[in-house]
Amino acid sequence: MTFWRSYQFFVFTLPLAFGANTEWAWNLYSAFAMFFFALSAKHSALCKHFPAQQQKANWVLAILLIIQAWGLFQWLFGFTLTPYDTLMTFLKGLGYASFFGWTLLAIDSPQKVVRIVWIVVLAAAFQAAYGSLMVMTGLEYGFFLEKWTYLSYATGTFVNRNHLAGYLEIATALGVGLLLAQTTQYSGSWRKRLRQFITMLLSEKVVLRVLLAIMVIGLVMTRSRMGNTAFFASLSVAGLLALFLFKNKTRSTTILLSSLLIIDIAIVGTFFGVDKVAERLQKTSEHSEKRDEVFRDTLTMWKSAPITGTGAGSFIYTFPKFKSDDILDPHYVNNAHNDYLQFLAEFGAPATALLGSTVLFSLWTAIQAMRKRRSELHKGMGFASTMGMIAIGIHSTVDFNLQIPANAYMFVFLMALAFIARWGPSEDPSDQRRRRRNRAAPE
Repeated sequence: MTFWRSYQFFVFTLPLAFGANTEWAWNLYSAFAMFFFALSAKHSALCKHFPAQQQKANWVLAILLIIQAWGLFQWLFGFTLTPYDTLMTFLKGLGYASFFGWTLLAIDSPQKVVRIVWIVVLAAAFQAAYGSLMVMTGLEYGFFLEKWTYLSYATGTFVNRNHLAGYLEIATALGVGLLLAQTTQYSGSWRKRLRQFITMLLSEKVVLRVLLAIMVIGLVMTRSRMGNTAFFASLSVAGLLALFLFKNKTRSTTILLSSLLIIDIAIVGTFFGVDKVAERLQKTSEHSEKRDEVFRDTLTMWKSAPITGTGAGSFIYTFPKFKSDDILDPHYVNNAHNDYLQFLAEFGAPATALLGSTVLFSLWTAIQAMRKRRSELHKGMGFASTMGMIAIGIHSTVDFNLQIPANAYMFVFLMALAFIARWGPSEDPSDQRRRRRNRAAPE
């Protein structure tokens, strides 16, 4: 029970301290994840109980650990210009891999799936409400400090509005998945339908829908162009997949998915500024954006060490050697603003291909959960994992969400959730054991 409470605390507090993007915070979370994963694995070994999802995802965990070992190799044998940053990135990576394994061990029942999704939704709704309130009141505070950047934009307790947008993309995907799992089917006489409708109004489903609306408001108020684009695109893609793959889908499922797009854009967006996001998109031009030049020079950086990479975490100090004269702003190149290119340049092609294989297989596993599971909850979680990974996959083409620990941890959570959705039990393990004992008992 202590392991489970610790896991819930870990997930809820992840975004609070600037998205854990400070040295003390990510060191603390990495140590926390490694420690509790080790304890959970030892406990499972002693009890001889390893959840099915953990057994199916063992090879993914192994690859994640191999990639971290490559970062350690870079540090030990000098394949980096900044040994300290490479060592710190190795420790970060161990935290992410440990959290993947810990998630697979910790969430071993449907009840725990629902509980942890609610925790993420509540944490994200707080971030969205707090960020929106700061904008509307003009107080502009982040995590106990007055904001010095991104004024008039919702950032929550993150520093960068795009990183709050990334976190909300993941959390909203989880919320929508849970909402799908709770779809109400109306049938029978009009009296029975009325009772079903009133029951729905008094249920937690309405609370969940309100929290989702708050998160969408917060997302829109970040004014993040790719954040909003990624959210609506991923909802559309995952929604189409759900309509195509879900077995025994009801008309209410189709109505729900359609209403999410229509209501969120037409109503929420109208009052809270989707028009301003559209205006920012229209004003974007090759003269106002320098990302293309950074992408080009990041590729040049990769070509200098295509196999070994320049060193995990070395981008900020290595990139100036390859920066062209047409990039004038020195603060702009702290990151590549493209997670794919930055990982490729720092780790090299083989490690990038390995990591890509784990993400793609996790995405495929989530889609298979949507297609093959009969449980509404597991189909909904397959949807959530699919939508969240697609959203961050799109957003990562122009930003660095996966360089922010809170968002990286939550992306790893989505990967683990894919295996839970596909292979997780449809009932609590204690109920399974009790049923097996009853069958084995003599008549």
